[in-house]
Amino acid sequence: MRILLLLAAALLASCAYVSFGRKVSDDELRLRADVRAYYDEVVLAFAAGNSGALTLLFDAAIAKPMTRERIEAWGKDFFAKHGPAKFKIEKVEYERLGYENAVVLLAYRVETKDGAGNFGGVERDYLTKRGRRWLVTSWETVPTPSP
Repeated sequence: MRILLLLAAALLASCAYVSFGRKVSDDELRLRADVRAYYDEVVLAFAAGNSGALTLLFDAAIAKPMTRERIEAWGKDFFAKHGPAKFKIEKVEYERLGYENAVVLLAYRVETKDGAGNFGGVERDYLTKRGRRWLVTSWETVPTPSP
């Protein structure tokens, strides 16, 4: 019986060191945290219902899929109709991550108090670092596969 216990303990101990993912460097972890902080700002802008704060998260030269002015107009209209909302991040996947540019696949949901303005989806965001801040320079909707 004692041998079975020792064998089980050795087996469990050896499994603790098996890693199936790739090793992530400290630099990459810092970059991920930096980009994730950008999305935390998006969450705060929606929670405050602040279209100006939301607009500032986009590059001044953004054109695809809409300009910064159109983003601000959309935000004003959205928050006027529905008030503050919850921006919920479901999944963040880093397709490309560098010190000045990043491409992020983002799955999200926006929930309003009235429920009428709820929406969500998956998009690919192209981010660029300007000074200390990350800004979206463009984004595109990623179609979700039909069941």
